[in-house]
Amino acid sequence: MELAYRHAGFLFRGMGHYEMWRQRGVRGIQAEAAAGLVDLTGVAPLAVAPGRVAVHAHVFYPELAAEFSDSLRCIPFEFHLFVSVPDSRAETTCRKVFKQLPRLAGLRVEVVPNRGRDIAPMLCTFGQALSEFDFIAHIHSKRSLYNRGATDGWRDYLLGSLFGSEDRVRRIFSLLTEGAGMVFPQCYAGVPYVASTWLANREQGAAWCHRLGVGRVPRGYFDFPVGSMFWARSDVLRPLLNSGVQLNEFDEEAGQTDGTLAHVMERLLGVVARSSGKPLAILRDELRPSWSVWRFEQSVQRTADAARAVVSAADVRLVVFDVFDTLLHRPLLEPEQIKHIVARRVGGELGSQYLRWRAVAENSARARVGRDVDLSAIFEEMADLAGLSASDVDVLTRIEHEVELAAVSAREDYRRLLSEALRAGKRVVLASDMYLPRRHVELMLQRCGVAGWHALYVSSEVGVRKDSGALYDHLLAMEAVRADEVLVIGDNERSDFQIPADRGMRTLHVLRAVELARALPRMAPLVEMVEDSALPDADLALGLIVQRFFSPAFFDRFDSTCLVGEAGPRALGYAIAGPLALSFVQWLAVRAEADGVRRLYFLAREGQFLLEVFRRYSAVADKTPSAAYLVVSRRAVNVPAISGMDDMLAIARTFYGPSTLDEYVRERFGVELDESELQSLHDRGLWRKGRKVEVRDEDVDELLPVLEALLPRVMRQVAEEHGPLMSYLKGAGLDGEGRVAVVDIGYSGTIQRRLNVLLGRDVHGYYMATDERAAGVASEHGVLAEGCFHDQAKPAAAGPPLIAQSFIAEKLFSSDDPQVVRYEFDSYGHPQPVHRALAPAELATRAVRAEIRAGALEFVDDALRARTELLPDFTVPPQLASRLFESFVEQTADAERAVINELILDDHYCGRGLVA
Repeated sequence: MELAYRHAGFLFRGMGHYEMWRQRGVRGIQAEAAAGLVDLTGVAPLAVAPGRVAVHAHVFYPELAAEFSDSLRCIPFEFHLFVSVPDSRAETTCRKVFKQLPRLAGLRVEVVPNRGRDIAPMLCTFGQALSEFDFIAHIHSKRSLYNRGATDGWRDYLLGSLFGSEDRVRRIFSLLTEGAGMVFPQCYAGVPYVASTWLANREQGAAWCHRLGVGRVPRGYFDFPVGSMFWARSDVLRPLLNSGVQLNEFDEEAGQTDGTLAHVMERLLGVVARSSGKPLAILRDELRPSWSVWRFEQSVQRTADAARAVVSAADVRLVVFDVFDTLLHRPLLEPEQIKHIVARRVGGELGSQYLRWRAVAENSARARVGRDVDLSAIFEEMADLAGLSASDVDVLTRIEHEVELAAVSAREDYRRLLSEALRAGKRVVLASDMYLPRRHVELMLQRCGVAGWHALYVSSEVGVRKDSGALYDHLLAMEAVRADEVLVIGDNERSDFQIPADRGMRTLHVLRAVELARALPRMAPLVEMVEDSALPDADLALGLIVQRFFSPAFFDRFDSTCLVGEAGPRALGYAIAGPLALSFVQWLAVRAEADGVRRLYFLAREGQFLLEVFRRYSAVADKTPSAAYLVVSRRAVNVPAISGMDDMLAIARTFYGPSTLDEYVRERFGVELDESELQSLHDRGLWRKGRKVEVRDEDVDELLPVLEALLPRVMRQVAEEHGPLMSYLKGAGLDGEGRVAVVDIGYSGTIQRRLNVLLGRDVHGYYMATDERAAGVASEHGVLAEGCFHDQAKPAAAGPPLIAQSFIAEKLFSSDDPQVVRYEFDSYGHPQPVHRALAPAELATRAVRAEIRAGALEFVDDALRARTELLPDFTVPPQLASRLFESFVEQTADAERAVINELILDDHYCGRGLVA
């Protein structure tokens, strides 16, 4: 089964690495960031020797020495060669072959014991010497004799990728000298993707991470050089090279396929290199390319027909389904977060004791009886360890059962696959390593519609587990079948794939949603950020998105360049707009309550959707202010608030154009200039005919004569609009008692400023983001003008993405309503809005906008359902919501951009007309 654990790594596993590449300016890197792989054709070759270079070659098969020599001739710089061999015959061969290398500065050949394969000689025999060089390569005479040719060509692929030609090696050294810590090829196409995990090596791997000072032990799939061949800066591997590991710590050679120290160290190559802070550069497979460095296309491209054929095969008698993360799943990245949710639900000292003792009690209870145990035994142990009362245990048991039941839902594709196996006449049994009692697991399955199976094996009941292999042995005996008649379907790479396969069973691996998300370069940093935070709220919020988009077994379309693997408007609504809106209104409710604000006014037009989200949240929240929709715009409040030339200039200085003078005067001040009035301005030399108006950096010096000439006309317009607007505002209750605040996306607080002037009272403001100009509103009127995601940030292009890409945010939240221009009285003396008519192009975008809104509200409803049923005080963390938006706008995929470009908004106020 060695086939199942040779694997590769991943580039840009975090924004820090991407930023490092971008700042260093390595050619070709930024273009490849979206794919997570490096194409060397975009990297300039290094012309000069970079420093001291060494190569370690483990030559177990001396007949391959000549092949190695051909590869090493491609190194264009002077280098030292360290060779480990199994016997004197191999030593003689290697000395003869390698001494002919033209740029060889030194040769050392050592006979080493056949222990620890290629890894032990590198670390134990040559580790100290290699650490004294600047750059090192490691290669070995790889032959996978065990897998019947499944990986033929693997060695050629690795050597060709790392050497290949002098030019190729020079390009690799450009990567190393420009910041990469390690360079290795994309995972070989013949290697199963399940290899890219710890498999049987997790416990030893975690212990060695601690021993080497590695702070973050990888979860799930992670990065290291497939086949353990690579180029690296020696400093990134120095913790391993100088670790002092002894040869006798490595397992004696017995043909092991996993679980030895050599297998652990193979994985630690990438883990330790990455922990240095330098990125890993993964070379794209040029002959058999894949978007996934872990070759997840093997799973994503699997069809429903192919899966049905596997479960329906004539020689399969028994189909074994795993339960959790296969048939049932939770909206969590990390299942252990269930315990934190239970602790939050319990609360107080008892919740703290539960979190402290729960895992300890589980391990202790197992050790006490020498077998797997159920929840009652765990809580008995916890009661002894923590001194809990019987009533405490009852509370904890009840709440843990409630949380587990509320958290699960069916993974529909696999539920249907179970039904397909039943229709094919197979005996179907379920098997799970689980502490919950059998009756509770059955209730969860029933609630999720998973039915028809014939038997359920739960480790807490039978006393043995899948991850030891003993449950499979028990199952074979109980079901009276041979191993080769069994198909196992499950998500765990060790207990559902490697262990049953080693016993001769067939396997169909289920890729966990979080691992597929981890494979996408734009989603991976978010997964890592949430995992590192260890916060249940962040885990649940991102977990909802991951569950929605990455849990299917079969994909009609999967676009790895997109943030969530697809780019439809409903997807953008669910993954971007929904989290941003809900996080904002949750923050808004808390801040308004703390500030004593009793009524919120959501400003048109983006406020219409935000108000809908706020109302849905208010239905499940304990206490929120009252809320209303206020149909105003900058244009509608600016003109009625003008008292003289200073106010006119303040309005005039806002970014505009280029556009015609009459359009500018109409949009900014409501004054319609006829031809004769325009001609008069030209004749008087106030404005050149045909000249466009363009306002940048608040410079209106050349417009000043025109504005002074138009002041009387503007003041007549003010008189026309002031009364109807004030009537509308008072009718909306803005002149009533109690603190009030407006709510909007942001950014400078213009409407809030005008309302304070018009109403002569404090009108506060809450925004998704504010820029520096909002501070002026707060200080001028003594009111609040606060941003949720960003507060008083740099404006425009210099600001954070939510401000710099504000038009995208406005597109995501805008309503179908036309823009209000002003208010006027109707024949009954009631104020009525005057709207700008929607253009055909705007009307045509309604269907796309409706899909975005539908997706966003689906996220809101899912999150609020989780708050009601799972985690009562659950909130979407603002940092996560903001990062989702930033991840979307910073590297927008073509398919995503096409959706956004379908949305048309008017920006007449700034002279841009309709903008896509």
